[in-house]
Amino acid sequence: MVPMTGGQYQWVSVLAPLRFQKPWAYFSGWLCSIGWQSRFTADCYIVAGTIQALIDINHGQAYKKSQWHQGLLTVMVVVVVSAFNALAAGHLSIAEGFFTICHVFAFVPIVVSLWVLGPVHNARDVLLTFTDHGGGWNHRLIMPLIGQVSSMFVVQGSDAVVHIADEVDDAGLLMPQCMLWAFVLNVPMTLIMLVTFCFNIENVDDAVNGIFPPFVSTFKFAFDSVQATTAFTIVILFLLVMIAVSTMVATSRHLFAFGRREVALYYPSWFSKVNIRLKVPLNAILSTTFFATLMALATLACTEALNTMIGLSISCLTMTYMASIGCLIWRRLRHAQLPKARWSLGRAGLSVNCAAFLYCAWCFFWSFWPRFRDVQSSNFQWTILLFGVVVLLMVLCYRGGRKRKRSFEFDDATYTLQPMRLWNDSD
Repeated sequence: MVPMTGGQYQWVSVLAPLRFQKPWAYFSGWLCSIGWQSRFTADCYIVAGTIQALIDINHGQAYKKSQWHQGLLTVMVVVVVSAFNALAAGHLSIAEGFFTICHVFAFVPIVVSLWVLGPVHNARDVLLTFTDHGGGWNHRLIMPLIGQVSSMFVVQGSDAVVHIADEVDDAGLLMPQCMLWAFVLNVPMTLIMLVTFCFNIENVDDAVNGIFPPFVSTFKFAFDSVQATTAFTIVILFLLVMIAVSTMVATSRHLFAFGRREVALYYPSWFSKVNIRLKVPLNAILSTTFFATLMALATLACTEALNTMIGLSISCLTMTYMASIGCLIWRRLRHAQLPKARWSLGRAGLSVNCAAFLYCAWCFFWSFWPRFRDVQSSNFQWTILLFGVVVLLMVLCYRGGRKRKRSFEFDDATYTLQPMRLWNDSD
């Protein structure tokens, strides 16, 4: 309905009740920015952990892993990915096409190799046996519910394609199709990979608490070969790097749009500037690089750094999803006229919207839970504190706003998008 680069905050601006349009749109924009910034940092952190695993596999006797190593490697990954987005943006479509090919064709050899060479556990142990591996949550129901947060992170972020709407032809038709087909094609592959991983993991304690990422530990035990483990890990590493590149694109473009169209950030002329020579929003990319570097350095001594980043990303983005979907449900229940859409779910739309809203609320609730019942300073998940700081900064910046440029609202009389001010001159 609203194929705009800003995504959720512009959807809220169009669909929300009139009295709430300004604050809800502004808060959605802020939360979306922080959510994508956190997601980008988490992706780079995962890449850094995989690089560490490769170093340890091939030079384990000379290398001793430390928490601060992964933090500094994360900074390096952030800089490299940002440089690619800034200097090689013209080749991004080629890189994405190559990434898609590798994503599909790497799936089969990895899964088949694990089926043939890996240890296979019986179905009863895998599906019906629940064991606490150090979290201290002894209740059978609580353990998998807390463990689902990483799965939420995997399936989240389908709004990424929206944030490049200005760079897509016929965005109103192609973007929703891409979002749907991404799920239709990837969810079955993900389920197969998940089942394979669960049946082939050698020792859960070693995988969770070891020096390797869990998938590297599975390769190591299954193949019993340094060369094979290294080769498969490099393939996964390449895919993870391309995910980080794609996340950087969505993150920087949203930040650029939020500053350009709403002037909702301080120094908006700086955020919304496009580099003429590189033809990219360079300042938005640099801002994303700075935020990710700051978060990586701030978590050098935190053992729950990755879970904190994941939790912050889930909480912020699911809140924006709830805001935009909730406004759409409100309009549907009132039988209000909606903007014309080139692609529609038809009669199933309201049911899908309600189910999506409930699932987002579910994700938001669990995103703050710590992995360990006995919380200490070393294993504390800082998501709730960071989310509170983000909300406080939003309120302060909104209250301190002056004359701003325009957003959009939906005119029920003419069924068109009309300009709207996030701030009045008197605010």
